[in-house]
Amino acid sequence: MKKEIFLKQFSKELEYLASKLFNVYEIASDYEIISYSEEFYTPNFWKKFQKKANGLNVITNGVFENSDRQQIAFVPDDFMPKNNEDFENFFDFPHKLLKISIASKFKEYKHKDFLGSLMGLNIKRELMGDLILENGAGYIPVSNKIANIISNELTQIGKAPCTVEIVNLKEIKNLPKYKYDDKLITVSSKRLDNIVCAITNISRNKVIEPIEKGKVLVDYMKETDKSKLLEIGSLITIKGFGKYKLFSEKGETKKGKERLLIKKYI
Repeated sequence: MKKEIFLKQFSKELEYLASKLFNVYEIASDYEIISYSEEFYTPNFWKKFQKKANGLNVITNGVFENSDRQQIAFVPDDFMPKNNEDFENFFDFPHKLLKISIASKFKEYKHKDFLGSLMGLNIKRELMGDLILENGAGYIPVSNKIANIISNELTQIGKAPCTVEIVNLKEIKNLPKYKYDDKLITVSSKRLDNIVCAITNISRNKVIEPIEKGKVLVDYMKETDKSKLLEIGSLITIKGFGKYKLFSEKGETKKGKERLLIKKYI
């Protein structure tokens, strides 16, 4: 696949990351070996490929179940595991899982506090995966090449001292999971404006303006087309209201409207 064809799948603002991903693809294609990205890609990237990219298998991994940010591997058929039971442990993605613990009894530190302190180390966001908080600690997979930098240089979250340890993924029994609030909504269709209206309880006329002003993201990208039809699995971020996953269909009402299960990230 030529580079220009590969890049056409993505918008101009994603060209830098798309070019880096093409380099990963090209190595796998030219040398017929497994090639991994160092970067963690959001759904607007990895959803493009499904299971194949021009003859190469596409495998993704973000450590956590239902990760939004995932590293991508391009794999020739000859390197695919023969036994499905070995699939999960077969690939050696270049990441480590960090556990960040805080010594503070007086304040509950939030997602933005952890991420802000990590970004304060001048590390690119794409070299880090999803951040999940559990029992006061933060868990985040990061590229191998920055794991030691974070371990050595991250000394506090906000004003609270912290410690960083590398978690052995082969020994941990229960990985942290996202926590959600569930909400059942009823819409006439999966149009973006219908879904935003149902989530926010704001009238349809009033949700058009924030959509057109780029305050609504779908799979981490600004979406200004109010009539865009969303797919199950789409991530919807609404400024001022949080992030949601369009999780599943729950049938129809007697009047033919769609029931959808929405999960809000806590």
